[in-house]
Amino acid sequence: MDLAEFSPATVQGRGNQLTVSHGGDENLIVVFYLESEHQGHESEKAGRPIYKDVPYVWIRFPGDRTREVKRRVDTKGKNGAIPDPERFPKQWAAFQRQQVQAQEGTPIEQWGPISKSTALTYKGLNVHTVENLASVPDSLLHNLGHGAREMRDKAIAWLKAAQDSSETTRLAAENQHLRDELAALKEQVAELAAKRKPGRPRKDDDETE
Repeated sequence: MDLAEFSPATVQGRGNQLTVSHGGDENLIVVFYLESEHQGHESEKAGRPIYKDVPYVWIRFPGDRTREVKRRVDTKGKNGAIPDPERFPKQWAAFQRQQVQAQEGTPIEQWGPISKSTALTYKGLNVHTVENLASVPDSLLHNLGHGAREMRDKAIAWLKAAQDSSETTRLAAENQHLRDELAALKEQVAELAAKRKPGRPRKDDDETE
């Protein structure tokens, strides 16, 4: 089988326990939060329970409510991995600002082709945006229920059309800007030409008279 059929893969893990994930991280649902961890040594010294707030990361996968990752934030890049703050910079920045780490994209419930009940079902499966739906792999489509493949394909087509439309609008705006600049330049040239017509007294001549 041609290797080009596979999406880029990332290998992660510790020791002999390795996991392989395909595709980019932009489709993951990532939230940073603080978890209170019991500090055994400090508790023994103080003679009372001591807890410390430690940054954790919660990673979920669109279309799969059975799979998630909750662990301490890796700030140093253990075993050659990318540090979490660099891997998920937007979510980390929001966490640092103590803001809600909302998912970017078009909310699934505001997308025209989908019913409210289906949108709620999808949200229960970590599909919160149209972008999430478009990224659900074939192997997980069955979790979304009947018609999921058709809805996924519609999401992909809708996002592509929106991107194409955005590019067309951008190019049209650039062309209009160029036309406006050209019109202004022509007007300036016409004004200069009018000032240089033969027989028209110059300003210096008017002043000497």
